[in-house]
Amino acid sequence: MSSELITASIAAIVAVVSASISVYGQVRTAQFADRLAKQREAASRETQTATLMSKYRDPLLRSTIDLQSRLFNIHQNQFLAFYAQSPTEKDYAIDNTLYVLAEYFGWVEILRREVQFLDLGDMEMNRQLSELLVSVTKAFGNNFQEPTFRLFNGEQRAIGEIMLIPRSLDKERGYECMGYASFVKKMADPEFARWFAKPKDDMELMLKTADGKRERLVHIHSRLIDLIDFLDPHRVRVPPQYRTRIK
Repeated sequence: MSSELITASIAAIVAVVSASISVYGQVRTAQFADRLAKQREAASRETQTATLMSKYRDPLLRSTIDLQSRLFNIHQNQFLAFYAQSPTEKDYAIDNTLYVLAEYFGWVEILRREVQFLDLGDMEMNRQLSELLVSVTKAFGNNFQEPTFRLFNGEQRAIGEIMLIPRSLDKERGYECMGYASFVKKMADPEFARWFAKPKDDMELMLKTADGKRERLVHIHSRLIDLIDFLDPHRVRVPPQYRTRIK
């Protein structure tokens, strides 16, 4: 075999090997880039979800605290009876209790609407939060206890919906919850106020019977404490003494 033929054969082999190495390198690079893109996408999703949860955690936590505190005072400290001595104070006690109730449902509805647009995957935090919110929903709506403060799921959602206010155009998209002054003003609208007829009648009944000790209130209160424990596990925002369960 001539030296020219040997040289050509070696060159061909080298070219094939080089091409194979190049193709392999390109495949590996593409695989690495794809894996990196997926990792970034997953990290972005988790970051987005964590940011969203953090964004709404505080207002949801505050509304949960306010509601559990009000239920505790109604059941344990005769809150309604105490303020019933004055017509003006009685109106405030009832209206403010209705607002505290509605504000909680409002923030739950906001969270539900915002989170549904994200791919949350199997995030444990989201699963636990969903279960806790469902447990509160069931505590309000179950048929196993006396009907005081019973609100079915659809009624809870409706109250949450009418409490939502779109953010102004100069802010980011989304919703916020109606303030107390706007709520009191809206209560003059029969279409708005009708969603609160049942809990308002229940409070009037409790005032007439001088009895705030209702089994459903205890059950709801306990589920709200569970939610607070989840939203503030290190007890930074809510000290232990404000997590006392009704016995």
